[in-house]
Amino acid sequence: MAASRTAKPGLMLALAMAALPAAGEERSLSQGWRFHAGDAPGAERPGFEDRDWRPVTVPHDWSIMDRGDGRPPFDRDAVAGQDSGYLPGGIGWYRRHLKLSAAEAAGVVRLKFEAIYMDADIWLNGRHLARQRYGYTPFALDLTGKVRAGDNVIVVRANHADPSSRWYAGSGLIRPASIELLDRVHLDPDSVFVTTPVATEAKGVVSVEAAVANRAATARAVELVTRIVAATGETVAETRRTAVIAPGARSAATQRLELTRPRLWSPGAPNLYTLVQEVRVAGAVVDTRRTRFGLRTVTLDARGGLRINGKPLKLQGGNIHHDNYMIGAAGVPDADRRKVALMKAAGYNAIRNAHNPASQATLDAADEFGMLVINEAFDSWNKSKRAQDYSRFFKTDWPRDIDRLVISGRNHPSVLFWSIGNEIPEDGTPEGVATGRQLAERVRRLDPTRPVTQGINADAPRSSNQLALLDVGGLNYHAQDFDAEHARSPERVLYTSESLPKDAFPYWRHVETKPWVIGDFVWTAVDYLGESGIGWMGYSQDWQKLGPYPWHLAYCGEIDATGRKRAAAYYRQVLWKTGIDPMAAFVRQPPGTEDLPDRRLYPVDAGHLDWALDDVHPSWSWQGQEGKPLEVVVYSELPTVELLLNGKLLGRRNVGVQTQYKASFNVPYAPGELTAVGYRDGREAGRWTLRTAAAPAQAQVSIDRMRMAANGEDLAYLTVELQDAAGVPIYAQSGDRTVRVRVEGAGELAGIGNGNPIDVASLQSGTRRTFHGRVVAAIRVGATAGPIAIDVEVEGLPLRQIRLDAVSPGGGQSPG
Repeated sequence: MAASRTAKPGLMLALAMAALPAAGEERSLSQGWRFHAGDAPGAERPGFEDRDWRPVTVPHDWSIMDRGDGRPPFDRDAVAGQDSGYLPGGIGWYRRHLKLSAAEAAGVVRLKFEAIYMDADIWLNGRHLARQRYGYTPFALDLTGKVRAGDNVIVVRANHADPSSRWYAGSGLIRPASIELLDRVHLDPDSVFVTTPVATEAKGVVSVEAAVANRAATARAVELVTRIVAATGETVAETRRTAVIAPGARSAATQRLELTRPRLWSPGAPNLYTLVQEVRVAGAVVDTRRTRFGLRTVTLDARGGLRINGKPLKLQGGNIHHDNYMIGAAGVPDADRRKVALMKAAGYNAIRNAHNPASQATLDAADEFGMLVINEAFDSWNKSKRAQDYSRFFKTDWPRDIDRLVISGRNHPSVLFWSIGNEIPEDGTPEGVATGRQLAERVRRLDPTRPVTQGINADAPRSSNQLALLDVGGLNYHAQDFDAEHARSPERVLYTSESLPKDAFPYWRHVETKPWVIGDFVWTAVDYLGESGIGWMGYSQDWQKLGPYPWHLAYCGEIDATGRKRAAAYYRQVLWKTGIDPMAAFVRQPPGTEDLPDRRLYPVDAGHLDWALDDVHPSWSWQGQEGKPLEVVVYSELPTVELLLNGKLLGRRNVGVQTQYKASFNVPYAPGELTAVGYRDGREAGRWTLRTAAAPAQAQVSIDRMRMAANGEDLAYLTVELQDAAGVPIYAQSGDRTVRVRVEGAGELAGIGNGNPIDVASLQSGTRRTFHGRVVAAIRVGATAGPIAIDVEVEGLPLRQIRLDAVSPGGGQSPG
């Protein structure tokens, strides 16, 4: 849930409860871990010698790490091959010491892992605690009565047996870990459920389900004080209830709070409130829990489509996988937040988290930025897609993994639908229908406020059988079935849960013209590791031949792996009429040109890009093409477009639905300045310019934050972009240069990447060659305050230096 814990020492509580935290406390366990790659028999023993193990920070992904001899991790013989991007799985061990005071050890202690990939065993002080097999769901282990005052040893063994996934999964403690310290009388952390049955401009009603647990030896008279706090810090509603709770019992109830003229949450206005719950015993606060939420209502039907707070909304959606490229599957909150921010800035208003539960950082960011989320459970049920995937454990584990998905996400206003699966092999069969019904019913018991959906890629009638179980139906690559499905079931609401970038126009026309089709989710919004090479290879060719080594990126993202928008992202902005970039011009790469690396990425017999939108590039640097015709493609939501070369008008085109919002010009190439100008009502309303670049003369270096909290976790992203002396970006391969990034002081390099899908150089060495003139590095702050010095060396160019400040926690600056 979107909750946080705080320690609030108070005199009365200190007298009553000795040294226990006054209001509960959650401590990050990001630091202090040691890691060993490979099996280590006996490592679960507390006294096991681990001094030679590698110190690591969690979240951590060992599959992306360089090998012990310093070689990059990519391996043409990797068991999972193209699925994993030629990166390995295997077995890994983690060990960490945890020191507790006598009072802390005497209280309620919960060990929390947000995700471990996968099939993990956990020990405490040599005692086996649990086995968690699914690699994406959060879980908590009750250590009460098992921990001791002084030193404790936590040990985790993760067994990532390959092939486990159709995409890059990563390995290990891939999401945050923490320890929660509670009083014996406390709110049950999993019981809090906030809903907003009334959310209008005039009135808001907030319903709060919660249970107080008494794990003390005697009965306790308890008061639960519940307040709603606005973003300004003002308390806008409050209620109380009292109960006497027997030892070992729970007291559950629902509280109702009303607000006048609330600030509603929506994608366009993501207003958030904080629910503050205090448990008091004898007047002293023994537990405090804060849960962020938003007031909003969701309705949908085949006549009015989707409505948020009564207002129609179309889902401008993108699928994402969970990895963060240069740091692998490590779900560092800043990395997950950046991905959401990039999508929001590109015009998306919805995310389908494919094909596993989203991280809490993703949901937190979606809450803040106003992104709707389809939070998905599984990629397989009873039948496997890969030999070692979750289907091995599904029959026994699915109920608890569904519970964890829903309970951890149901207080986030960004979560729109629960998806119970994606492209399940048994969809529409008696087995698939029976299983789907079980999953959907369990989800609805835990959260009756949100629709249940699924991504279906079966043909009718099997697809229709499966759709009948759902509140809203997702179809992957089957927009051609919309009309037939509507004829069969006129009340059914549908959307495209996956579509190709090249099909952006026809798929969006379904959304624009059919109220019962509520959105489109492209595969994918952001590029990712694994499923290597699908960006140049579609289903019309042999799927088994895609992505031969050294391919490791899918290369289908409309935003590339470094965060740069590709042509398809600009086109989608135009289709959606976002106004972000009302027009953009690109040049189709002519045959015989090899200076752009993309052309060499595709095999000779690939023919055309079946997956991608267009083989076009934001460049007017085509040495050797002088006088030859080049095709210039302009995407525009403006109705009239002119094209000029070096100030000379080349032509004028009308654009709109009839031209799919594209204008095409054939232009004899000449160096200089190519400008597209867009007009609305006879007035200039947009301009896009491409200039011929000279030799690289400078590196533009930028960073997304200058201060960070010295918490050992936060990231800053540094971008290096090559330019000529006039500031024109370098795009052609001949201009690419080697970049070296060195970090000293109170931080370290977490990873460096360029987005090139066939560059298998180390992501950790700090050295990388630019791709289309660009490199991006992630800088991780240390746990000690102080300056962070970053040297950026670009081959043949002057040294650039940047200084960041790591300040005591609480003094950091959040990235934009």
